[in-house]
Amino acid sequence: MLRSLIKNENAVSIQIGYVLNLLVLIIFTGGIITAFYLYADSSSQQAARAGFTDTGSEIARDITNMYLISANSKDNVSINVTRNIPLTIGGKGYSITLNPASQNSLASIDIKEGGFYGYTVRTTLNSIIDPVDAGGVVYSGSGELNIRLEKNTSGTSLWIN
Repeated sequence: MLRSLIKNENAVSIQIGYVLNLLVLIIFTGGIITAFYLYADSSSQQAARAGFTDTGSEIARDITNMYLISANSKDNVSINVTRNIPLTIGGKGYSITLNPASQNSLASIDIKEGGFYGYTVRTTLNSIIDPVDAGGVVYSGSGELNIRLEKNTSGTSLWIN
């Protein structure tokens, strides 16, 4: 019986054999391309996160310097700093939000990737220990970030725009 199955050539036509081989090749190639795409996408997300972290650290450094200058001054102080920011990081737009300090948390800078499922990188401003009136949102399309610190008898205000 086994010999009759081996010698039987009527089981599958040549055209169906070619289609089956082509189908297996397409599935195999698709698997390789998908694996490569996931790896490349992961690398670009890591690069974007690193860019967001660097940008947040630079802004935090500027704010810390401004705050330290104003803390050592007894007079009214008004400091303005303008910083150029990249239009995109990792090919994506983003927003920068300055969050005020409160009794439960320190002031921070949030950089959020644009889009519905964008991730957020938070940089804490450890030098600002007192509650400060702070706020503002800047979008990356402007290409410029203005930081304004004002200190007077009523307190300290810190804004970005």
